[in-house]
Amino acid sequence: MSVLQGILPEGLCSPTYELHGLCIRSEVALHALVCQSDPPDLDVRWGESFAIPDEPPAGCVLAKLSFADGRGYTLSETGTGYTLRFHQTCEFRIDRHRRRIRVHLAPGVDPGIAPLLLAGNVITVLLTLAGECVLHASAVEIGGVAVAFVGCSGMGKSTLAALLCASGAKLITDDVLRLEPDSTNFRCFFGTSEIRLRPEAAGLAERFPTAVTETTADKRLAIRLDNNRSARPHLHAIVIPHPSRAVQALRLTRLTQLEAFISLARYPRVLGWQASEPIRDQFKAFGRVARSVPVFDAEIPWGLPFTPQLPDMLLCGTGLYGRRAEVMA
Repeated sequence: MSVLQGILPEGLCSPTYELHGLCIRSEVALHALVCQSDPPDLDVRWGESFAIPDEPPAGCVLAKLSFADGRGYTLSETGTGYTLRFHQTCEFRIDRHRRRIRVHLAPGVDPGIAPLLLAGNVITVLLTLAGECVLHASAVEIGGVAVAFVGCSGMGKSTLAALLCASGAKLITDDVLRLEPDSTNFRCFFGTSEIRLRPEAAGLAERFPTAVTETTADKRLAIRLDNNRSARPHLHAIVIPHPSRAVQALRLTRLTQLEAFISLARYPRVLGWQASEPIRDQFKAFGRVARSVPVFDAEIPWGLPFTPQLPDMLLCGTGLYGRRAEVMA
C-alpha cells in the first residue's frame, strides 16, 4: 500500500506530525506538517485486523451515533482506557492516559479510511475529553487573521474554504478547528494540509493547477495545499453558511450572542455525547466563543460556477476586505 492509502512503506520509520496542536507519531500516514517531538503527545500504531461488530464495545458508553444501515460509532470507557468503534469498519483503542492508540481495521476495509477517522473524529474525541474547544469548522487565514466556516456535513464549509484559498487565503484546517483562548480572543491551531471536496464541488480543483489531488476512501476529492505554519492566527469571524440555489446574492446577518451560542451548539464535530462532562465543557466553550467572536449567518447563492465576486463579498461582509488587499498586493 502507498502512503496515500494510509499505510507507510515497509521499513520507513513512523514520522511525527503536528496536528491541532498535538505532536502525533503515527504509523497511519497523515497529511500534516512533520515535526520533531520526543516523546510525542500521541503514539498511533496499527493493530491486528478483526471483524468490527455493530454492538457497543464493553464499558460505559460516553457517545453513540447510529444510522439506519447499522453503521455509526460508539465511544466507551473501559477498564484500560477507551474504545472508539466505527461499526463494521474500524476500531481505535486508546489507553487510559490518552497517549497511545491502536488502530484495528475490519477485513476488506480500505486502510485509507483510518487517516480520515483519526484526523477527524478520533482527535476531536481526545481534545473534547481533555476539555479543549473544538468547532466543526474549516478555516483560512488572510492578512494574519482567520475566518472560520461552521456547520454540519454538506453545508459548504470545505467549498468556501477552497474558494478563499483559490483567491489567496492560506488553509488553516478543514472540518476540525481547535481554538485556544488568549486574553481577548481565540487563536486557531493548524489542522491537515488538505481540503476534501464532495463530487459536486470537485470542479474547484481546476483553480489549483499545481496542487496534488487524490480521491479519498470516502469518495471525496482531496486537494493538498501548502499550509506552512506561522504564529497561530486570531479568529476574526465565524460564518455559518446556508447554501441556496434560490437566492441571487449573498446575505450576511450578524447574530446576537445568544443566537451565536445556539448556532454553534447546533453543529458539534462529534454527535451523540451521552456523558455530561463533555457536553458541559462544549457548552461553556461555545459560550466563550459567542461572547468574543462575531458570528454571521450567510445565505449563499450556490452551485458551480460560483460568482467570481463571492470571496470578496464574504470578506467585505466580515470586515476582512482590507486584509485581502494586503495579501494580493
